[in-house]
This record gives sequence, C-alpha cells and structure tokens, in this order.
Amino acid sequence: MKAAIIGGGFSGLCCAHEMERYGIQPVIFERKSFIGEPVNHVTSIISISHRPVYDALKYYKKQLNIDIKPLGLIRRLIHHSPHMTSEIKGIHGYLLKNTADADSTKIQLLSQLKSTEIRLSVLGDCKKLSNEYDYVVVATGNYAEAQELGAWQEWFKGMVRGAVVQGDFDPEALIMWINKDYLKDGYAYLAPFSRSKASLILVVSDVNEREVDHYWELFLDAENIRYTIIEEFKLEHRAGYVYPLRIGNTFFIGNSAGGLDPFLGFGHFNAAVTGVAAARSIAAGLDYNRQLKQIIKRNLEMRQFRKVFDNMPNKDYDRIITAICLPGIKQLLYHSPVNISKIGAFLSKFILQKDKLGR
Repeated sequence: MKAAIIGGGFSGLCCAHEMERYGIQPVIFERKSFIGEPVNHVTSIISISHRPVYDALKYYKKQLNIDIKPLGLIRRLIHHSPHMTSEIKGIHGYLLKNTADADSTKIQLLSQLKSTEIRLSVLGDCKKLSNEYDYVVVATGNYAEAQELGAWQEWFKGMVRGAVVQGDFDPEALIMWINKDYLKDGYAYLAPFSRSKASLILVVSDVNEREVDHYWELFLDAENIRYTIIEEFKLEHRAGYVYPLRIGNTFFIGNSAGGLDPFLGFGHFNAAVTGVAAARSIAAGLDYNRQLKQIIKRNLEMRQFRKVFDNMPNKDYDRIITAICLPGIKQLLYHSPVNISKIGAFLSKFILQKDKLGR
C-alpha cells in the first residue's frame, strides 16, 4: 500500500507513526527544509477543553500509542478581562514546547518513526499525489487544499502576532486575556518556556499583517507589558469547518481538517486524534467520520458558544471572569468531569433565544 502525507507537522507525524504500527511505510512531503517549528512558541492542552478526556497525554499513550513528554504541567490558570482577573489553581493540563529542539513535541515524535520516508523542501501537490498513491493525507496545517476541493467553511480569519520574551515567570502558569479593545474576537496568552523565558501570543480577528501591529501595541500598553522581546513573528490565522473530511482517497487531518478548537483556538489534541484516525481508516478500514464523531460534535458545540461569546461587550467578559471564581461554578468548571462544550452550546442557544424574544 502506498500512502502519502502532505505536511510534517504534529498531525502528519501522528498519522505516520500509526501507519508504521500497521506495517505501512508512508512518505511525508514537507515544504520546509526541516521538521519542527519555524517559529518558537509554547502551546497548551487544557483539560477543560476535551472532556470526557481529562488527561490528554495519558489518552495519547493509552489510546493513540503516542508517548510525548510535556514541557510542564499547568497548575495555575489566570484569566484577565478588561477590569477583572481570576486565578484557578489545580492541575489543568500541559504546556508543550514547539521549536526545532530535540525535546520539542514534533521532534520527540519524529525520533520515534522507523520506516517513514521524509522528503524535505518538497511541496506536495494533492491532486497529483492522489493519482500516484493509494491514499493521500493532507496535514499542511492550513485551509488551502480543503478550500480548493470545496470542503472549507471559514469560521475565523485574523492574524497572530507572537514573541519570545524574557522576564520573571511562573513556569506552571498559563495567563490568558480577553478584551475587545485590542483583541476584537480573538485572545492573547502567555505560556512559559522556563522561569526566565516565555511565549507571548496575540490573536486578533479580521485584521491584516499591517493592522495587527497596531493591536499589538495597544495590548502591550493596556496590560503594561514591558518584557524584553528576543524573537518576533507574524502569521495568518484561519479556523473553520471541513466537510467532508474524506474525498475519494484523500483525508484531511489536524488544522487542515478544521481541527482548531473554535473557542480557545488550540488544536494539539484534535491533531493527534485525527492523524491516528486517518491511519486506522487507511490501514484497518475503520470509518473515518465515525472515529471523529465526538470531536466534530464538540467543535460544533464550541462554535455555537463562540458565536455568542463574540457578541458580548467587555462588561460581560468582566462578569464571566468574576463568575468562574465563585466556589460552586469553579468546582463545576474546573474540578468535575462535566462536559463544558455541551453546557456552552445549551447556554448559547438559551441566550440567542432570549435575545430574539427581547427584540
């Protein structure tokens, strides 16, 4: 069996890893000259986002046969709205290192591959490869191939402005901001590499590469951020919905399959699950959509919640940040197995119906 994977990112590597378990030797086509991240940053897997899965890395190991060592635990979640701050203590997930270093997430997984052929500096052509290979897996991390095949529905368009900064940080704290004034419908977060270095990320909706600089300066000024910047980058950011997830012999996985969480914007968990699911569909004949049923449902629920959230003014953001620190709500959200996406979808429908009646 001949299988091609377009893209050597996390989802593509997960797919190759699982294919090898079934005796398939895939070929990865990677447009960069290396495997790893082109920009240094830290991402996270937050437990609240993937209920009923509580510990994502344990799930990776037990259900997906993927063994990844994180950068560290998240023991403090700090949320900032325009006028309020909340802090939730506990074990809330993991920080993940995204660089080209040996201990980064992708390179850890790359080192576990045994028979996969990797062709660097090669831009895989989906249409051409689908004629040359039995199966093609699109793992490019963007929307282009799905859009070309008419399978892409856009949910979010904006820019990422990021930096690696030096300062004094808690290595187990993830800090997040929501504020219409400098984020519009986006978000910002700070995730530490160490006590002295961190990743500072700003995601702003409906802006171009030039405009995002203005919002970056507003953010730094509004939050009085004065860290020393040692690296900077800008990237286009798009998120959406892909259907169908398989067209003929072509599978979409990871961000190319609309894998980004539409509420918080993280995609690591969905990247792993979709990558392994595509491999199992190819190698064992499992139904691809059925394997991803829960992820698709959760993303649609979170999308519904996100639409309501985007229409809220800053004063409502303050109310939310205040509310999540209340004892009963804090316990429900962060220290129970309750499915947040279901609650969010239910509340969003209630709020939308209330708004219609109000008009």
